[in-house]
Amino acid sequence: MPGNEERTQRGRMADIRERGFSDRASFDKATAWVDAHGATLMAKEIDLSEATGRVLAEPVEAAWAIPPADRASSDGYAVRSDDTVGAGDYNPLVLTLCHREDALPPSAAAPIAAGESLPRGADAILPFESARASGAALEVFSAAAEGRGVEREGQQIQAGTTLLDRARTLLPQDIGLIASLGIQRVQVIRRPRVRLIVSRPKSHGELSPLGDANGPMLRALVARDGGIVEAMILGTGQRAEIAQALAAPGADMFLLAGRTGTGWDDEAPLAVAETGELAIHGIALRPGGSAGMGVVGTAPVLLLPGDPLDCFCAYELLAGRLVRRLAGRSPELPYPVREAEVGRKIVSAIGIVDLYRVCLVNGRAEAIGSAESGGLASTLRADGFVIVPAPLEGYAPGVRIPVHIYRRTNTTS
Repeated sequence: MPGNEERTQRGRMADIRERGFSDRASFDKATAWVDAHGATLMAKEIDLSEATGRVLAEPVEAAWAIPPADRASSDGYAVRSDDTVGAGDYNPLVLTLCHREDALPPSAAAPIAAGESLPRGADAILPFESARASGAALEVFSAAAEGRGVEREGQQIQAGTTLLDRARTLLPQDIGLIASLGIQRVQVIRRPRVRLIVSRPKSHGELSPLGDANGPMLRALVARDGGIVEAMILGTGQRAEIAQALAAPGADMFLLAGRTGTGWDDEAPLAVAETGELAIHGIALRPGGSAGMGVVGTAPVLLLPGDPLDCFCAYELLAGRLVRRLAGRSPELPYPVREAEVGRKIVSAIGIVDLYRVCLVNGRAEAIGSAESGGLASTLRADGFVIVPAPLEGYAPGVRIPVHIYRRTNTTS
């Protein structure tokens, strides 16, 4: 059948095992592919109690003002400010103490708690410590200016105001604000269902007794970026096994970790080519140069190298961007950025994007070895990383560059 011949031919074209990459796609081309296949998923309605960290699919508007009426912002006595003019320690004024009603009579005061609506006629709150009650009389020792202790209608939010825009990732305080409007359910972007297909590491041609680093790491990264791991399949990396995992329905995207290089047993790219389409294999990126991408059915597939450091870096710069786009989040790297001066020269090659782990030493960014050295352990010693763009040969000492920070540090710049 013509379709089978095409698919077989496509598989042969993708087979670079024991031959190496004749060419590598530019990082810009790979990023453009990710962006083209990262359309935000559809919305779903969920209970507000489950919405923290989710991305809004529709803006949230205030159906009414907050507060809905003038109210006390502190505990005390509701008074008419004019009735307290001239009051002082040596000239206390006496007001009639009454129970709180809808309206406050002249020359009267009513106890009120913060958050309660102001009775008609009242325009100020007199603190408890500024008065002394004695039976039905209230001695007032200081004047209360108009508006003191009062929160006006709509002072926080006017009715009809857009509170939260579409694409906002909901914070706990957002949840509280939405709940204060009586809203119990919200429309959010559906989390992308990510299937992890992880090939177990090998040592001297045999499956390694060491634990798998990539599966747990990728699971955590996917969760950070707003996705949900639909399934994690830990296998031997054989072509048929990978193809079977790719063919099963239920995933919005696939992450293949391992068996993406040029060794005789690196069959992950062939499995993608035979099951769907292998669009790119081999990227001008260090670490992570054996990464690739394709499509099976309608779901994008990201191939990630098996080495944990390469896998981590390729995920951060490419796969994570896809997860975040599908989840409706900003595609940019989810790290704070600070500027630092380069210490020792950082060396790169024109045409290749290099990701260097760095330490911040007295405000200077010092590279930890080369871009590809140190393994995943180099991220433990690093305060963050810098990205050297493809057109540059590196960074000279003294140049100020952006550093993506892994975590907060006590170093000073």
